[in-house]
Parts: sequence; C-alpha cells; structure tokens
Amino acid sequence: MKNFKLPVLGVALLLTIVSCKKEDVNKTNTESQAISSSGSLQEAKWVSLNNWSLSTTENVATYFSTMSDTLIVNDVAKSGLVLVYKKTGSEIKLLPFQEKDTKTFWYYQVSNGSIRINSDNNDGKNLNQHSFSYIIITPEQLSTLEASGKTKFDLMQLSYKEAASLLH
Repeated sequence: MKNFKLPVLGVALLLTIVSCKKEDVNKTNTESQAISSSGSLQEAKWVSLNNWSLSTTENVATYFSTMSDTLIVNDVAKSGLVLVYKKTGSEIKLLPFQEKDTKTFWYYQVSNGSIRINSDNNDGKNLNQHSFSYIIITPEQLSTLEASGKTKFDLMQLSYKEAASLLH
C-alpha cells in the first residue's frame, strides 16, 4: 500500500501543476512583512494565510493560498531550492507531508515570485490556524552546499531549526 501512495501523490501534484492558470495566483504580498535577511540567506517570518481558495477534481478537493516574494526569481525557482514549513501550535513540519489523522496532504509549488501552498482532502476548516515560513536557497548557495557534501535530498529533509542553523 505504501508503494501505491507515492505514484498517486505524484500524479495529483502533476495534475495540480498542469491545471494551475495564471488567474489562480492570489496577489498576497508577504514580502514586506515576511522577509528578513541574515547574510545571504533569505528566511521568512511565520505568516498566517487568510485567503484560501478551493479547486476540485473528481476525487480531490484542494485548498490553496499564495505567498508572493520578489526574492524568488526565476533562477531560484528553476535551479535553487525553497524549503516551506507549516506551523500549528508548537508543531513545525516540512512540506510536503501527509497528516496521519486526517489524511490531509500538504505540499507547495514554487514559481517566479511566489509560493503556492496546497492542502488536498482538507475539509477547509481551521486553515487559518496554520502559519507558514520558508527558506530560500539560491543556486549559488545550493552549489556550495552540494560541494560540501549536502545533497538536495539531504536539504529537503531538514527541520526548520536545522535548516536555519545550517544556512546562517
């Protein structure tokens, strides 16, 4: 059963990416309130999203919201890495992940200037109780980290504290 979940999630992600239109992007600008700079690392503060929209297919209801950030340039979206974290109460989780109790799947998409947060099979309740943060890793920083032995896969497994301390 576990081997079946990954291909299904991959197909769901692909369908979401393909079905996303330019009009789907909400114009929430969190840059001025969210970004703080420490050296060359760009780390967002925790932001609550209150502009959730709904997109449905035959079997999946996807709630989504978008955070805009001019620091996510084409090079970052294509060749860098953006790590996105969800915080509920004191619990912080790296996206993508599936909640055990509700079977809700959280994931994100990065494009030039924005991050779209997605929540599949969510009932839409209590979405505003979550806050989100992200860490931008430029292609140059990624290259340096890879040269020091950290793979992209390794970086995509880091907790929020580990990522922030490694990249500061």
